[in-house]
Amino acid sequence: MAKKTVTVDFAKLANQRAEFVKENPWLIPAGLAIQMIPLALLIHGHVKTNIYKKRLQIEREKTKQLALQLQNDHPHGHGHHRHHSKHDGNYRNFESPAPRQL
Repeated sequence: MAKKTVTVDFAKLANQRAEFVKENPWLIPAGLAIQMIPLALLIHGHVKTNIYKKRLQIEREKTKQLALQLQNDHPHGHGHHRHHSKHDGNYRNFESPAPRQL
């Protein structure tokens, strides 16, 4: 079987594309917008991710500082104490539910 050779006239193809764009000039901004939207979303996502990573770092540092502060307030290192009070058959936990912010 003989091999077929394909030849492409790039000058002719370029002229056809140029003519098509001249007939439809709205394709240029539309094409750019189609390419820019995913890029903008990628950049937005990257920036948001960095913001949330920084916020998480800050919250972890606050938690560490609160833990150190609580440790300094209770130097004996007995850990957490639960004080129970019998009231209507239920036990109450007098520990604060969340650490206070500095």
